[in-house]
Amino acid sequence: MLTNALLAITLAVRLTHFDAANFEASSVEAALTSGWQLPFVTPHRLVRQYLQPTSDYSAGHRGVDYSITPDEPLAAPADGVISVAKHLVDRSLIVISHAGGFVTELEPACAELSVGTGVLKGETIGSACIPDPSYKSHCTPGACLHLSLRLNGKYLSPLALIGGLNPSRLLP
Repeated sequence: MLTNALLAITLAVRLTHFDAANFEASSVEAALTSGWQLPFVTPHRLVRQYLQPTSDYSAGHRGVDYSITPDEPLAAPADGVISVAKHLVDRSLIVISHAGGFVTELEPACAELSVGTGVLKGETIGSACIPDPSYKSHCTPGACLHLSLRLNGKYLSPLALIGGLNPSRLLP
């Protein structure tokens, strides 16, 4: 418990004093070496890939979706602090702030921990929950969990840190 409190204080200080204008590649390197994982204990089927939009306002899919069973436990993909845990419009969500300006979001996800709680990679943070009937899921039939990753407010594929991206191949 004391370790979680110290981690929360350390990460809160780091995130509060983070200056995006002076961002260095070292924070990305630190995130890559600290290790990330999927928010599940067992393997899950990837239902929908990340699709980079052509601009901040154009269509895209700013995360990845995995098939999931309602009430299934969810784990923190990396060390961090719960920054949002609430019901928003038609679904519940959990947002975790990580060192280096990284933020992950899981939805629909019901939190077991309160905002400000420090979490370690793999620690249970909540469970997959059923969204309101008005929620427009793009994973029908069945339920899915949306996992997104942001770095300094810009979306990128969570698979970049978790693993699973196919490498680029340059052709002659």
